[in-house]
Amino acid sequence: MATEKIMDQGNSLIMRDRLPIWKVCGADGQFLADAISNTLGPITEPDMKEGWSTVFTRKGDQLLDKARSPALSGTQKTDLYGKAALYYGIARFPATETQSKQDAYAKQILALTEGGRHFPFVFRRLRIPHGGKEIIVNYYLPRPEGEIIIPEAVLLTGGTDYTKEDLHTVAVQVVSEGMACMVIDMPGTGESEWKLSDGHAVYSRAIKYLAGMGDSDPSRIGMMGISFGGYWSLAAAAACPEIRAAVNCGGPVHRAFSQDNLKHLPAYRKVALARALGYPADELDRSMVAMDSFSLFIRDEIRRISCPLLSIDGSDDPYVPIEDLFMISEEGGVRQEEWIYRGDLHCAPRQFSTWMPRAVIWLANQIGGPERMPRPDIAQL
Repeated sequence: MATEKIMDQGNSLIMRDRLPIWKVCGADGQFLADAISNTLGPITEPDMKEGWSTVFTRKGDQLLDKARSPALSGTQKTDLYGKAALYYGIARFPATETQSKQDAYAKQILALTEGGRHFPFVFRRLRIPHGGKEIIVNYYLPRPEGEIIIPEAVLLTGGTDYTKEDLHTVAVQVVSEGMACMVIDMPGTGESEWKLSDGHAVYSRAIKYLAGMGDSDPSRIGMMGISFGGYWSLAAAAACPEIRAAVNCGGPVHRAFSQDNLKHLPAYRKVALARALGYPADELDRSMVAMDSFSLFIRDEIRRISCPLLSIDGSDDPYVPIEDLFMISEEGGVRQEEWIYRGDLHCAPRQFSTWMPRAVIWLANQIGGPERMPRPDIAQL
């Protein structure tokens, strides 16, 4: 009975935190609600016959089979391949700690790779050499129409329970605004061969590679990070001169790393964080202690940010105290725009459909060249 109560609470948190975002990305809200309610959640026995991973993988399989029909148009295939990838990502959520979740992630990668030839933009998987390994990224590039203009470029990254494939909807928004987009797994997630502590070097390498590719303007590069990805967006803005503007949505900065705050994280977030740090799921407490050194104020990193910065979050974020966002300007002395959504939660999921496209346009306005027409009507709240 106690286990059921804990899992019911965990599922209700997932429905609160992630269901709004999954719906905006194209998932069926009623199917999501029913599937989440009828499973024990993504942590307890996800691989069982009607477990979390099995149920959502089955949905992804149905959509992938449908996408392969030769009778469908390119637009229909684009939609179905994207939705299949979305459901496979939900099946893998929040991490690949079981065989079924690993299989779901492999299918998520396949869905986007196979669907890429139907997308109305260039989609490629790239491998960036780094330290004897490879940083695998998804790369989106606008197809030129009429006069060829070298586009701006954005490095996009997510948090501990996101993969680069999970950010497909955001990347599509970026490329639809005429910018190239490189999407990278946060170290410790997805296909990354590194741990979370290697983030500084991994992101620096990816940014320099993006600047030197030749497909985009190396003088107009921005970065956007969601959840823990917001942390790395801030860190890169402080350390990498190539970054000309940055968006931080819900990134932990200082107080979020306190043990008092971390102990209140739900189990699914602790599991994802432990995996990113390189700890097994049964060493959650030890992994939480390892977070002490991540504060962006320890080495005064935050104070080195000089590029335009936008920070976004819900006022009632239960995982990253809203004080972390305010500390950037109040204690770090960094000028930033602040979009705070009253009553919303971590990364403002209820307002995702509002802030996400606006943040992309804000970034475009900040890094855009003289040929870009600013969109203040949309970018300003």
